[in-house]
Amino acid sequence: MRKRPPDDSTHPAHPVPPLPDRFFDQYASAPRVGDDPELHDGRTRQSPHIEGRWPTHVYCEWIPTETESTSLDLLVPPTASSLVHSPLGAPLPLHISLSQSLMLATDDRDDFVRSVWAAINDSLPSFSVKFTSADWLMNPSHTREFYALRATPSDQLTAILDATNHVCQAMSYPTLDDATFHVSLAWRLPDQANSKRPRRDDSDERQQSVMDTLEVNVEAVKIKIGRTVYRKDLKS
Repeated sequence: MRKRPPDDSTHPAHPVPPLPDRFFDQYASAPRVGDDPELHDGRTRQSPHIEGRWPTHVYCEWIPTETESTSLDLLVPPTASSLVHSPLGAPLPLHISLSQSLMLATDDRDDFVRSVWAAINDSLPSFSVKFTSADWLMNPSHTREFYALRATPSDQLTAILDATNHVCQAMSYPTLDDATFHVSLAWRLPDQANSKRPRRDDSDERQQSVMDTLEVNVEAVKIKIGRTVYRKDLKS
C-alpha cells in the first residue's frame, strides 16, 4: 500500500519573498474622477477633476519592509486614518513628495516627463534618508492634515525638487515652494484636530526610538500621471 505524502499544513511555510518595487508601478491604483467628498470619507480633492487634465505627482517611493511597517504602525495616531496599511490590512507604499499635486494638460504629459528627466543630473547618486521628528502638517488647500515623518536635510532631494520646480515654472504649473521633505503616515480632517487623545509621558521617547530604526534607500525618482508611472533610476 502506498503511503500518503505528509500533510504540508503541519510544516511551516517558507516566507514569501517581497515584491519588487516595479510591481507597484504596473499596478498603481486608478484615481477617482468624482469630486464628491462623500466618496472620499469627507475629504475634498486638492486638485479638482477636470476633463482633459491628468493628476500628476513627482516623488521618491518607499516600500517599507514588514518589520518597518510594524514599526510605523506604532507611530500612527489612534484617531487618524492610516496610510501605512489599507483598511483591509495590506501594506501600502509611501513616498516623499517632490512636486505639488499637478493637473497636466493631455498634450503636456510627454514633454513634462522628458523635461523632468533631462533636468535631473544623470550623475545624481542614490542616497538614503533618515527622520528627525513627527508632526502634523496641513495640505496647501487646508482640507486635510497629515501626520508625517520629517526627513533629514538632503542635497539630493533638494536637487530633484529644484529640477522639478524649474520644469513646472517653465510650463506654467505650480511649484512646490518652502518644501518640508516628509513621509505621510496618516491623515485626518481639520475638524478632527480637537479630538486628540492624551499623550503618554513616554510617547516622545518611544517615537524617537522607532524613528531611529527607519531609513529610506532612494534609488529612483518617479512620476505618476493618471495610472501610468514613469521611473528614472539614480546612479548606483
